[in-house]
Amino acid sequence: MFEIDEFNPLLYVDYKSYGVCGSKTCFVNWKITKAHMNGSQKQSNFCFRYYDGLTGALRASSPPLLVFTDAQIVIDSITSNTLPQVKNSSFYAKIRCTEGCQYRTHLSQHGIWDNLKLSFPVDRSRELQFYLKERCWKGDKIIGEANIPLAELVHRTNKDLAFILRPPGGNGNGQFNCQILISCHLIPARHESLEETMSNLRMSRNAKNEDVRNGNSLGLPLSGSVSSGSSNMSTSTCSSDRPSTSSSHSLSSSSHNTLPSGWEIRVDRHGRLIYLDHVNKRTTWQPPTVLEKDPMTSSDISQRYACARRTVIKGRNQNTDPETPKKAKDSKKDRDHSSSSHPQPVRFLLRHNFVNTLHNNPEALRVYNESAYLKHIIHRIRRDPSKFDKFEQNRELVEFINLFADKTQPLPEGWQIARQGDQQQRLFIDHSSRRITLIDPRLPDEIKRRTRSAPPNRRQFRREDMNGNTIVDILQRTEELKKLVRKRFPEAAPKICKKLAIISRMGEPALLHFANDVDLITAISALESENLESRDRNEFEEKLSYFYTSLQRAGYAQGPGKIRFRLRRDHLMQDAFDKILAVDPITLKKYHMTVTFDDEDGLDYGGPSRELFFLLSRELFNPYYGLFEYSANDTYTVQISPMSKFVDNYLRWMELCGRVLALALIHRCMLDTFFTRAFYKLLIGLPYKINDLQCMDSQFHNSLLWIRENKITPDLDLTFSTTEEIAGEIIEKELLPGGKDVLVTDSNKEEFINLMLRWRVERNVEEQGKALLRGIYSIVDRDYLRIFDAEQLELVLSGTVEIDIEDWRENTEYKGGFYDGHVVVTWFWNTVYSMNNADRLKLLQFVTGTSSIPFEGFKALRGSNGPRKFTIEKWGHEESLPRAHTCFNRLDLPAYPTEKILIDKLRIAINESSSYAIE
Repeated sequence: MFEIDEFNPLLYVDYKSYGVCGSKTCFVNWKITKAHMNGSQKQSNFCFRYYDGLTGALRASSPPLLVFTDAQIVIDSITSNTLPQVKNSSFYAKIRCTEGCQYRTHLSQHGIWDNLKLSFPVDRSRELQFYLKERCWKGDKIIGEANIPLAELVHRTNKDLAFILRPPGGNGNGQFNCQILISCHLIPARHESLEETMSNLRMSRNAKNEDVRNGNSLGLPLSGSVSSGSSNMSTSTCSSDRPSTSSSHSLSSSSHNTLPSGWEIRVDRHGRLIYLDHVNKRTTWQPPTVLEKDPMTSSDISQRYACARRTVIKGRNQNTDPETPKKAKDSKKDRDHSSSSHPQPVRFLLRHNFVNTLHNNPEALRVYNESAYLKHIIHRIRRDPSKFDKFEQNRELVEFINLFADKTQPLPEGWQIARQGDQQQRLFIDHSSRRITLIDPRLPDEIKRRTRSAPPNRRQFRREDMNGNTIVDILQRTEELKKLVRKRFPEAAPKICKKLAIISRMGEPALLHFANDVDLITAISALESENLESRDRNEFEEKLSYFYTSLQRAGYAQGPGKIRFRLRRDHLMQDAFDKILAVDPITLKKYHMTVTFDDEDGLDYGGPSRELFFLLSRELFNPYYGLFEYSANDTYTVQISPMSKFVDNYLRWMELCGRVLALALIHRCMLDTFFTRAFYKLLIGLPYKINDLQCMDSQFHNSLLWIRENKITPDLDLTFSTTEEIAGEIIEKELLPGGKDVLVTDSNKEEFINLMLRWRVERNVEEQGKALLRGIYSIVDRDYLRIFDAEQLELVLSGTVEIDIEDWRENTEYKGGFYDGHVVVTWFWNTVYSMNNADRLKLLQFVTGTSSIPFEGFKALRGSNGPRKFTIEKWGHEESLPRAHTCFNRLDLPAYPTEKILIDKLRIAINESSSYAIE
């Protein structure tokens, strides 16, 4: 493919080579970017040429191919063969674009309208509102209506497209069947000059009286308005809601050559020019004064960025100024148009075919798969859209969403890009809503496939969605949908469940009836989001199963012998230091470990071992002892402390920490400690990222972000060195050999950021980190850990402290005469509901030996020989305290006569118990 005026065989636009394969029929995709278009021109000519590979001679050339960036879609004809046959009846069609332009056809008795030439601007996010009306002496009556996405017309131009009209108001009987055929084609968009506009305006004034008598008015193609077709065939109306006045002013073409950003000219039905100010939301008869635009200064950028931050902090439903009735009406119209109160990025993430869209974008898919934190953010937003406020300015999320923006398209009306010179940071300003965001608004809008178009055949109903579910599967999963809706949308659940009940009873016809229903789309989107989370959870479970299977095959903790540790509760850390470090790493790796506590009679079938790691992690990783420290003042994640070097034998203590982590992995025990994301990456050898610093040092994190997002100038005097304070003395440390003499520039700043990032994470803890890794790798090979990412390793080691009581109750078994509806069991669960989270964790630790919950939930609680559910057994008499069997996750609960006695006895048991015994 070549530009029409390019004859150099080497300067091609795109080429395809299939070798020697003979005659072949197939589809070929050709790529033309905006760089290939001729400057500011909206259209260019291309052609295909075939050159001889040996001589370079031109062998064949195709006719010119016109390619344009801005287009209009022209409806040529409309036909309806299913109109009711009524004597002396006539019909006409009205087509309205959501931008405010509408057409009306002439009257026809047979439902055939040819040579219409109705043109609309191409905007794939818009739709056409089609109304078919019958002319009656009592008044015009709507026969049927439909919403036709412009995207569907664009993708299927030069074809007759069939659409099924729905009855007005959706209250027709089951026998209603009205179909239309639309023929259309694309043409380049034509933008008239001001002189042409003024000429058309004078012509319209001369013909105004005749048009008014015929009931027609002429719309001129100004700033987004569309041109009308023949006056005798159709009507174009571009009306204004502003009141008309009798005053007018002289028109001078010189005063209208340019308009400021955010202004638009329109013509009312009396031929007068109206100036619309979209920024301040007002109209005027006087043209605006055009001032020369000043270059944006650095302070402007800072103010805009600060405004963006305020927008994030401010609630979505808050208003800074009272709404006038007109403004309230406009805002309601905007909400109806978006079908949701969520901003555009949230609607993009919640779209039903988001997974398909993601897989169609290789770069976005790569970014998504490389960042576990980004996955976590997207899953949280899809689960709870209100979380978008929290992550709106997250760099990974912003860059990910912007990968889907179509940068070849112009910005939406009322939007502007603000940036300075070569700065990479771009801000998108929405003058209509007065918001500033980092996210590009040119995101692809979802094609509403549920519009009632051509009559669907049964083969279409058997197609699968992104999760492999056919329409029949969705019909069969209505009960699952009801449960999910009650869980996620409790306020709207009754209305949605009523519609799902109708679908379940009526089947596919009811599903078609609710095809465009927002409630049904919300329910199906929630189901697909649940399936997506389930798929990720299944992937993690497969990794975990592979990890433990690999350890078992390698002989980890399989014997033939056992290691018996007898420890004192009041000297737990010192005993662990002496006894665990004294055992050879190979023995720790191969032998099965059992634990008993001094002066306690208990058999270790899993419970004492779990309690050992629970207690040991609380002391060994406690910042009080100096080996670790809190990552920040307001968080409870811990990291290696630089001050740990002042602890006696600190390297041996760090090696003990590594061995404890390794033994917890081998024996499937969890720790009661959460580390920073950078610490988990240290264990598995993953590179650090800037976001890992957010919870460790927010000021340092923001500094590195600023360096990445801004241009580096020599005035900053940045070098590959940093300073640190050691024993009260400021020392300069080079990040690489000779780094203090190497200046940081735009070309090497990424290397500088990576070196600074590693220095900040491992500052003054290099020896401790190496000792800890030596301890863990002496027992567990590094290759086994590399299948996890940092987030997954955290779940394996520490689980989660979020307690889902409903999940707890659903995965509880009862013995000894107890059952779920028993009065004592009901009192027990009422007590659990009334507890705070700390008391619930104490109860869980009392019964199971640990307060950590596996990522799979309560169904995966560990027992003596595998998963074992939480169990409540009827035992003892009224005076007895509850007792626990931590090896079997069993609570022995007496049948107390009152709820108050149960509460008192249970609180004494979980707060005062301290040892094991054998009865």
